Amino acid sequence: MSNAAADEAPVDRLTRDEIRAALLGNIPKPETRMITLFGVEIELRQPTLASIMDAREVDDPKTRATDMFIKYAYVPGTDDHVFEDTDREMILRWPFGRELLALQEAITELTGLDIDAAKEDLSHNPLEE
Repeated sequence: MSNAAADEAPVDRLTRDEIRAALLGNIPKPETRMITLFGVEIELRQPTLASIMDAREVDDPKTRATDMFIKYAYVPGTDDHVFEDTDREMILRWPFGRELLALQEAITELTGLDIDAAKEDLSHNPLEE
């Protein structure tokens, strides 16, 4: 019997230091989406891990929703945020409809969350199996 592993070509593997340098040496560029919000084009950027974890600590859904808009909306092609914390009350006065749903869907896409799958997972009872 021949050893199949010995017949294969050696695999180039990165060292721990090379892996760390590749993953921690520079921050990956976040994904972006351009959307039109009430007739104005804005750029949405993928949130950071820290932002997602911080959002989990916010109990108030109004604050959590407006935080997403404030933190992830940018003037296209710049690092300038469109909104400020002081805009929170005005944002809450926007009419809820297609525009805000598109905004929420874009943020959901950027986070990689599958809302329907998450709802299904939450409704699944492991004791029923």
